[in-house]
Amino acid sequence: MKLNHKINHGWQRPPEPINALYQREIDRSVSKAETKWRQAQKAVQRAEKAAARAELRAARRPSPETIAARDEARRLVLQRLDELRQIEELMRTPTHTPTVAVHRTGRQDRLEVGEYRKPRKKKTPKNPVKTTRRNP
Repeated sequence: MKLNHKINHGWQRPPEPINALYQREIDRSVSKAETKWRQAQKAVQRAEKAAARAELRAARRPSPETIAARDEARRLVLQRLDELRQIEELMRTPTHTPTVAVHRTGRQDRLEVGEYRKPRKKKTPKNPVKTTRRNP
């Protein structure tokens, strides 16, 4: 089927006048977009500052050789401190036997020297008569 009408490509819809309500919506969306753009710019600046701080920290970070030397020095210092503790312990050993505190308990009729111990219960003798039960 053949179409016999001509399409006018140069025609445009005539512009409509912008009312106040539509203009307020446009202004609100533009201000929101500008606010988002400013926030994004601030985030970029913060990220750049953080990257610069990280670079400074990395530059101040000691090398592996320095870390190994520091760990070795710490190990040696701790070893020497342990030796000093052992020597001090040897110097503190007493030359005489310490006195033992004597506690008088006085819980029974007589006074005893030493720690209190509960008296043992007397064993009751078992009944000499044995009974066996038989099931009927």
